[in-house]
Amino acid sequence: MKMKQLFCAALSALFLWSVGASFAEAATEAAPLPSLDWLEEKGLTLGESVLSYPALREGLLEAELTQTINEQILTDGQVREYVTRLSQLISGGRLNVSWKGTILGPVFSFALAAEGAVATPRNSFVWTGGNIDLRDGHEVSLKEIFTDPEAAQEAIEEYLEWEVAPELSAHLLNSQLTPLPERFFLNERGIIYLYPIDQLSTLSDRAGAVLIPWRVVKDQLDLSEEGLLSAMGVAPWMAEGTDTAAEVVRASVEELRSWVEKGRLPGIPAGLGDSLQALTEEHHLLIDPDVYALGRLFSLEGAEFREVFLMTDFLSESWENSIVDGIRMDLGNFFGLVIGDTPREAWLEALGEPDHTLELGEEEAEAYRTGPGVRDYYEIGGNRLQLQANEDGILCSVILSE
Repeated sequence: MKMKQLFCAALSALFLWSVGASFAEAATEAAPLPSLDWLEEKGLTLGESVLSYPALREGLLEAELTQTINEQILTDGQVREYVTRLSQLISGGRLNVSWKGTILGPVFSFALAAEGAVATPRNSFVWTGGNIDLRDGHEVSLKEIFTDPEAAQEAIEEYLEWEVAPELSAHLLNSQLTPLPERFFLNERGIIYLYPIDQLSTLSDRAGAVLIPWRVVKDQLDLSEEGLLSAMGVAPWMAEGTDTAAEVVRASVEELRSWVEKGRLPGIPAGLGDSLQALTEEHHLLIDPDVYALGRLFSLEGAEFREVFLMTDFLSESWENSIVDGIRMDLGNFFGLVIGDTPREAWLEALGEPDHTLELGEEEAEAYRTGPGVRDYYEIGGNRLQLQANEDGILCSVILSE
């Protein structure tokens, strides 16, 4: 992420904080709900090392609450420790600390990725970060979203054993999925666990992370109206039954259309028109690109890209000039369109008849590197939303294309 502020002077200048109105005032009088626009990027560059991290903007919350939240960001992200480390590396060595974040309702979830000479001259990779309730500044724990945390942990560990472990490369230096790490990150698709590098690593020698889709722990989630997940907007996505699912999608149709028009899917750090070269340099290839009927499919490293395929042309062997012209998501949800749960009848009822429908038999499915079924096409704002149902009539892919 590009630096917006570079501080090369006194390190204390890093910690000047904002003042402003109350959260209650911000949530009334038609003011916008919390979003990533509420945040600004702060940072420091010393020598070859770069540090960037988020902070709450001025004028949004009460001064005391703003200070509490920004202090929590510094603590969770270990920002002060990284400032000290950068000062030690001026004479030699390199460290790059970047961040990512999401806001779901009142919850700001963020993670810092530190890569390089984190603690010693030896190259390493460390995750830090946290989850903060912007209403009062407290640190959100997973216990707040589960009715039965122990049962949820069992469900997650079973999912890791049967679904995730078989997909791990045999060439990984570290591949222990349990015990679950303490650090986690929340986004629209689920819970992302952030692992120490000596427990789980990637092929590019980064610390591992694993996405647990919301549906995996659906039976253990607190979906009550007064629960945190309701405030986050996640609870309605877990609705069951064709009629209920259709109501959820219908209620979110404007937001759904907005994302399609922007050429993006929530929880995926890539969009239509993005450079494939830049994305592969930042996230690294998980496996070699695959060829499908209309071009190539790219799989990248990282929890956000789990069961996500970036689609592009096949005009040459290289992709330095290629852009993302399609995104296929086979795991997660899209405003009530829950992969693995939502029946086709639900989106037909909510979105109406598609502009086009493609029947995928065995031969066609193989050409598209997918399974047999039906794919419905909806033209929205110059882009195309494709919803594919498997042979049982259940959503198996959400595809966004130009």
